[in-house]
Amino acid sequence: MSASRPAAPFGPSDSSGLKSLPVLMYHYVSRKKNSIAVHPDTFEAHCRAMRRSGWTGIGLAEAEAYLLGETPLPPRSALITFDDGFLDNYVYAWPILKKYGHKGVLFAVAGKLEQGAPRPTLDDVLAGRIREDALPRVDAPYVRHELGFDERKDLFCNWDEARLMEADGTMAVAAHSHWHHAVFAKPEYTGFHAPGHRSRTFDRVDFAVPWGLPAFAQRPALLRRAFVPDPQLVDAIRALVPQDKAGAYAFFQDSGKVRELEDLVDAFAATPAGLGKPESDADRTARMTRELAACAATLADELGHPVRSLCWPWGAYCDEARDIARIQGFSVFFATTMGPNPPGCAAHVHRFKAKDKPASWLLLRLFLYSHPWLARLYAKMRL
Repeated sequence: MSASRPAAPFGPSDSSGLKSLPVLMYHYVSRKKNSIAVHPDTFEAHCRAMRRSGWTGIGLAEAEAYLLGETPLPPRSALITFDDGFLDNYVYAWPILKKYGHKGVLFAVAGKLEQGAPRPTLDDVLAGRIREDALPRVDAPYVRHELGFDERKDLFCNWDEARLMEADGTMAVAAHSHWHHAVFAKPEYTGFHAPGHRSRTFDRVDFAVPWGLPAFAQRPALLRRAFVPDPQLVDAIRALVPQDKAGAYAFFQDSGKVRELEDLVDAFAATPAGLGKPESDADRTARMTRELAACAATLADELGHPVRSLCWPWGAYCDEARDIARIQGFSVFFATTMGPNPPGCAAHVHRFKAKDKPASWLLLRLFLYSHPWLARLYAKMRL
């Protein structure tokens, strides 16, 4: 495969070096349709078109040096990122990146990665070692619960697979928090936490949520102060609602039982203490420190090296979270906002969402986001 860089379809190269680094944001590379999924065939078309048009998916270390203002990059460099650590990134994306000579970075939710042996990938199918239907169920994320509803049960890479992707130099592994949790934001709520259809993977709260707790409004955990439910309310709910899944499911099928729960919550809401209170400054700092310290330590222990890039869950953070992250050794911070990435922008790296659209769509955006003024203008138009 030639490593030459032919002229791009949108104009001549800037021989003075890259002015703005386009950063692509993928999540799922899967045949299961989703607003944040790209079909494996589409992903391959993206990688093929990038290579044919002279674009190169660079390694994380190269990108970090540029983003920290240390080392320039050649024109038509791009950083390909994958959020969360889903197994389909290993099964499909890693072999396709290798095929076209690109590199990328997997932002892993560290607590989701477990121990285990490496599983087969698309490479094994193409080499004839297995049939395609022997691949892990990355295209079928929903699992039927015995109580009769579907739950989203995405598969994640394991640590052996993460180390394999790093070892061949194709895919670096970096941080996407330890648990990707939300927090309760305020006492307003809609409904109750009850067993049932689950359509999202990252819907957990940084709180021991019993069945029957009001479904309080949520916000990203590294963005703001949490609302903490009253411990007496929590104890009363635990005493009323069965805490095994089957028992809780049966409870919520009984309208009389649900009304009893509603009356209980209404009674607490009418007291001076209400349903809870905001966490203290000290508790907020401790909570964010636990999350970021656990992430940094787990990645360093499992990968054998410190990690300095952090992608914020949902792209959301506050100044305190970034200060805590820096104490934990992180120095490059990726968001989900669109815009230019000139050298030295490590405090807030913009990304654009890669969509399940033709390669021509992607090439146009690579061109736009490689020019600072066009990136700024296009980002404003997309607001």
